[in-house]
Formats: sequence, C-alpha cells, structure tokens
Amino acid sequence: MKLTRRQALTAFGSAGVVGMAGCLGGGNDDTELSKTVALDSRPADGDWSMYGGLTPYYTPTHETLTASSHDFYDIEPWLATEWEAVDDLIWEFTLRTDATFHDGTALTADLVAQSFSALLAERPLGWAKVTEDSFEAVDDHTLRVETVERFGALAGTMSHPLFGIQHPGDRDDPIGTGPYEVAELDPDGAVRMVAADDYWGDEPSLEALTFEGIVDPMTRSSNLQAGDVDAAFELPREHYEMLSRDDSIEIRTQEEPRTGLGMMNLYQSPTDDADLRRALNYAVDQQLIVENILHGIGTPAKGPYAPSIPWSAHNELPEYGPDLDRARTLVDESGYDGDELEIHLGSDNPHERLIASHMQERFEEIGVSTSIRQFESGSFYEVEQKRDSNITLIELGSINGAADYLVYLQFHSEGGDNRELYETEGTGLYNLGGEVDSLIENGDRALDADRKHEAYREVQRRVMDAAVLIPVYYKEYVFGQRAETAGPETHAVPHMTRWTEFRPDE
Repeated sequence: MKLTRRQALTAFGSAGVVGMAGCLGGGNDDTELSKTVALDSRPADGDWSMYGGLTPYYTPTHETLTASSHDFYDIEPWLATEWEAVDDLIWEFTLRTDATFHDGTALTADLVAQSFSALLAERPLGWAKVTEDSFEAVDDHTLRVETVERFGALAGTMSHPLFGIQHPGDRDDPIGTGPYEVAELDPDGAVRMVAADDYWGDEPSLEALTFEGIVDPMTRSSNLQAGDVDAAFELPREHYEMLSRDDSIEIRTQEEPRTGLGMMNLYQSPTDDADLRRALNYAVDQQLIVENILHGIGTPAKGPYAPSIPWSAHNELPEYGPDLDRARTLVDESGYDGDELEIHLGSDNPHERLIASHMQERFEEIGVSTSIRQFESGSFYEVEQKRDSNITLIELGSINGAADYLVYLQFHSEGGDNRELYETEGTGLYNLGGEVDSLIENGDRALDADRKHEAYREVQRRVMDAAVLIPVYYKEYVFGQRAETAGPETHAVPHMTRWTEFRPDE
C-alpha cells in the first residue's frame, strides 16, 4: 500500500535516529515496494535549512517552476505551465492548478513568492538576477517576477535545483510538491521517502525510496555489486568494464553539460604570454587523456562548454592539436625564458592528478618546466591560490537549463572568478575584458535566444583564439543499477533524474 505522510511519520519517526542505520542502510524491506539509491554526497550534508534540512539536489521532494529536458536542449514546463516576458524586466509564470504541497496545501502563487523570497533572503543568488523583493502573486496561479536587469534566461534559470519550492510556513521539515515526501532524514547519512498522495504528475512506481550518501566511489561500487543498494551514481570509471560483465548489474554512461579544463591565468607570468598559452594547448593530447586516464568514458573537448549546452560553440572551434612541433615553435616565438609554471588542482577529483602529470610530461617535451601543487578543497578556491597558479584544473558545468551564469562567472571581468582581483588590482584571472565583457553583457541581457547564443559563441571563439584555457574532456558520468530494476531514464544533469520512472523490472 502507499503510505500517507502522516502514516509514514508515525511508522518511521518513532524509531528515531538510533534506528536509522538499519532502516536506511540499503537494500529493500519485506513489507513494501522500496529501493535504495547511492549518491556521492549525503542528502543533508551542509546548511539546507531553507529546504527543511534536505539538499534540493537529486532527491525528488522539491520541484521547480521549469525543468530541462533529458538531453538538456529544451526548457520544459513543470510547476509552471507557461511563461512570458511582459517587458524588459517583468516576467509572468502561470502555475499548475492541480499541484499540492505534501501537507495538503494547494500550490499558489503567493506561497511560491514567499518561498522564493525566504530563500533569497537567506542565500542571495546574484547570477539569477532576482532578489527577495522580485516576486509577487498577481492571482492564485500567476506569479510575477521582476529581474534587477534585463535577463533573457530567467525561465531556464528557474530550473536550477536551488529554486526548488519549499512550503514557506514550515522550515523544520522538507515539504515540497514532488512525487516523494520525506518520512525520515538522517543528517549523517540517508533520507527515506514515501510516495506522495495525490501527486499531480506520473504516479511513483515505488512505495518508498531511500537515498543514501556514500562518499567513497569504491564503496558505492561494492555496495551495488553486493545488492546493498539498487542504483548508484558516479561509479568509478575504472570499474565500468568489470561491472558491465556482471549479469546482475546494468550500467550506462551519460554525457553531462560539464567540462574538464585547465584554466590559464592571464595575469601571472609566464602564462600572460598568449603564444606560450597556445603552445601549451598544442602540447596536450585530449584523446590520450580520455582513453588512458578516463578509461574511454568522456569525449575530447575543444572548448569550455559541452555540446549539450544549446549555445556551445564546440562544432565551430578548431582543434589545437596535439602537435608537439607546432608547440615547440610557439615556445621559441614566445617570451618564455625557462620560468617554472605552477599547475594547481584540488583533492576531490582522483583523475586530475593523472591529468596534471600528463600535462607536465607533455610540457617538458616542448621545453616548458612545471610543478604540480594539490590543495585541500577548502583552500583550493581561495583567491591567493588562484592568483599564484598558472594553470588551475577544474571540472565546471551547469545544472541550470539556461547555463548563462557560466560565461559570466568565468570570463567577465566582474564575474565570480575574476571580480576580487579585478576590483582590487585591475586584473583578474581569465577575463580578456573590453569587447568580451560587452559580448557577455549583450548575451546576458538578450531576450532573443538567437542573439544570446551568437554572443556566447563569439565569446568562446575569442577565448579559444587567445588560449585562455586548455579544454580537456566533456564529462560522462557512470550510473549503475541492479538488473532486476528498470528506469529511470538518465538525465544529462544527474540531479534532475525523474524518479517516478524507477521500478522493479517486469
């Protein structure tokens, strides 16, 4: 039977946190149709008080006004059935009339406005071009949104999980409108959910669904093999072949709108020399990295944005190489005089150290000396670390159907990556300034999609011509599930997986 929220809380809440390990540790129980999914992070890890303590990523409790399609190319209606730009700053979203929160309250424009205002009061999201004062209910099912400046990507931006709608009258419990509601939440490990009553969309196939945070990828893999979990995200690439030979497991990959990059500091010698930056691009062998380091899972990159992002210029960008002879010629033509370059990387991605070593070896072959420095995640993003780096290895992409914020973040002089150094020293990191800043602003403000996309493609052409970065790979993630399960369809953004489709195989 399907449990109501009250029944679920009565059945599971009395056990308390002490009983969570046995209740939520994985596998199915014998009394209901239940499955467990392993995530690479804990569902309540971090400060998510604005969502009742539950991260809005992955878990199907909080829903957004819009959604991105499975392939990331289109923005689809979700809690909003339609929207329009009334003028340069004003948008109106028409809400569904059949959606309810998990406490039985009908979804209204006033509650959505309150939810967003409370979110932005606690967590400002400047890239979204809205503030806590931007939202107003016109009537029960019409939400008016006023942006702080003209912003053509608002509809896609509202698909970001951070715009998941939490009932504004309850901050202690996660109460959304999604297909599953929370029965019990363990801050240190897992969240158990039950199918929501009267869900407006496709009825969930399961009575209960547990999301368990298992940070170590090897443990996620072994738990899937042992049947302790029914599905798992971000499995180790090096396990793909082994898992694919296991008849009890179905395994697949999915390209994300995410790219592995070597970002080059334009204001730190010697990477302030464009000829040297181009030489470094010619030296790197992306195909070799994908085949040997990423175990063939991924695609060699030509630019900063994966082809799944609608305005990616991937198909228009030339490949630099690999061409060691051309690289050596450019080194000779540059002002490089033997100074050692610093390659910086964090500790979160196990493949980046191997990629850094590949770069170091290839750069040595063209006469460029490098050192590698690895930082803990807390200090990796500090300004001083970035200032001292010549090449910073990152993996960057979008979980927002518009993805506009990426261009501004990386390449505008006042974007998040560059702002502090630009404002204090007139420099930055990856910002070419001038015409590129203007192109980004034009794209950011354009209400016409074609104008926006062309502006962003021109930014990419100029960034790659100036060799601001070394594109390495377009990411693919590995998803595995027990063979006795079916669905869900993989989504380009794993956080947006639609869990109503997950079920036992028939």
